[in-house]
Order: sequence, then structure tokens, then C-alpha cells
Amino acid sequence: MEHKQNNFDSLLKTVLSEAAAAGLPVSDKIDMKVSVNSRAKKRFGMCILKNGRYTIELSSRLLDAPELSCRQTIAHELIHTCPGCGNHGTLFKKYAAVMNRKYGYNIRRTNSNEEMGLENTSNNAYYKYILECQKCGARIKRMKYSSVVADPSRYTCICGGRLKRII
Repeated sequence: MEHKQNNFDSLLKTVLSEAAAAGLPVSDKIDMKVSVNSRAKKRFGMCILKNGRYTIELSSRLLDAPELSCRQTIAHELIHTCPGCGNHGTLFKKYAAVMNRKYGYNIRRTNSNEEMGLENTSNNAYYKYILECQKCGARIKRMKYSSVVADPSRYTCICGGRLKRII
């Protein structure tokens, strides 16, 4: 059986039509070419505002995801182009609820790999560094080398316990 990759540009047009039909005030300053980010491991999409224009960026992990998951992610990012929706506040949630109800999406602030129909990978696979609280056992994960990774003994957990780097 031949496998078909998602065409993000075509899906963007579809979701723009859906948003318009739902009455969402999405910006008319959106680049119609979706950027693909092969380095994004912890997010599925991003809405980038630069020089007064929006670009929608999707993780390359979505190339083989179910089409509904791709459209849902595009819809999430398009909502960010609506006035007052630069964050995940009340207005964002209102517009997300409209799209969810009308098109069967599950737009939220975040979704898991499983919810997106993607193979789940180990939770630690995306992290280079893991710190552990010596009091409560909480784990703090970091991708980048930072001051807390360099010298965790200078920092404490929210419970007040000392941190130790385990990876």
C-alpha cells in the first residue's frame, strides 16, 4: 500500500475556509506556504509573526500523522492570528471551542503524541539533561545546557529539596 504524506499548504487552505465559515477573525496576512521544522520535537506547530505577517510552522513529525491531527494543529495556529489570541487565554479558548464543536477538533494548549495519532517515544528521548530532587524525587528535564544543569546544587526544587543531575 502506498503511503501518502500530508500536504500542509493544501490543508492550510482548507482550515482557513473552515475558520472563515465558523466566523473566526483570522488575519488576512498569513503566508500560504507552511514551514516545516525538522528539529521541533516537543511541539507540533508554531505561529510566527514577523514584519506584520504570520507564518505557520509545523513539525515534520506531522507529515505522516492523520490528516485530522494536521488540520487541528493548523487551526490552533490560525487562532493565534486572531486579534487578542497571541496566548492561550479566554478568547483563544472561545475560538478553539467553536472550531472543536463545528469540525470535531480537540484544540487545546497542548496535545500528546497519542492524541495526535503519532507513535509515542520515551519521555526522556527528547531531553539531554534530567535533574532529580533529592527530597521529593521530582524530575526536571532540560534540552539545553544551562546554569541549573551546570551546577544543580545551587538550586532547589519547589519543595525545597536539593537538585542533583542524573543525566
